[in-house]
Amino acid sequence: MNGLRLLPAAVVAIAAILGVSAQRRVTPVTAASQGITGVNENKIPGDSVDRSGFVEITDENGRKIMVDTINGREVPDSLMMLPDTAKVPKMIQPLVYSATVGVNLWDPFMRAIGQKYGLVDFSAEFNFHNRYIAVLEAGVGNADYTPDDNNYTYKVGLTPYFRIGANYNFLYNSNPDYSVYAGLRYGLSHFKYRLTDVTIDLPYWEETAKVDFPEQRSTVHHIKVLFGLRVKVFRQLSLGWEISYRGILKQTKQPGGNPWYIPGYGTSNGHLGAAFSVYYTFPLGKEGYQGNKTEAVPEK
Repeated sequence: MNGLRLLPAAVVAIAAILGVSAQRRVTPVTAASQGITGVNENKIPGDSVDRSGFVEITDENGRKIMVDTINGREVPDSLMMLPDTAKVPKMIQPLVYSATVGVNLWDPFMRAIGQKYGLVDFSAEFNFHNRYIAVLEAGVGNADYTPDDNNYTYKVGLTPYFRIGANYNFLYNSNPDYSVYAGLRYGLSHFKYRLTDVTIDLPYWEETAKVDFPEQRSTVHHIKVLFGLRVKVFRQLSLGWEISYRGILKQTKQPGGNPWYIPGYGTSNGHLGAAFSVYYTFPLGKEGYQGNKTEAVPEK
């Protein structure tokens, strides 16, 4: 009799165990899409996030977070997040940072020690974020040169020239009293020159003749790549040094040959150049860098 009483209890226990086992059975499914939210790529219910019940907030690290307004669940918004390596560092200085004027003293100094060409040039700069600098340069050049063998004389009157380009300051988020930069210039020179007393040998007659090429005109397009350093020395005054490599893009051909000196470029047979300039800067925006303290200034 006791065995018969225990039989219904055993049947109930076995049924309960089978029921729990059935509830815990998991059907394998394809892994959900990890890269796109709001789209069910695998056609499986629950594989995507429905944005209609979410609101977006920004956490302290600048990441976009979607929060379920019903249960408070937080989900990172993968469409709005970028890896740390993709973040662009904020620029400390304001968009409109400064304007600067300068004078290049290299040619005046070289003329003082015997150079027979060049004169002086000036520059005007407009600085954005202390990083990107638009540059306009203009000057006046001339030449009166006779080589040691006296086989010709080359002359260029006072001639204006122009260059336009930009610099990139590598120390844009550092102390603005110092800058290290690279730059590019395009130059244009339109000028007249004369070649006189050009000696021509006449082997047949065993004689020489003198020939003149007066009032020749030339237009020269040229380019210059430069690297420079600038240091503030007193209040808004700075000193700057530059080295450059230059090349001729196009020039007018003349019967007397290519010009020997080109205003704004230098001698046509030379590619290296140098400059030493004095600058005065007009601040246009509040500095975000003061000593060792930095203050982020939002971009406009």
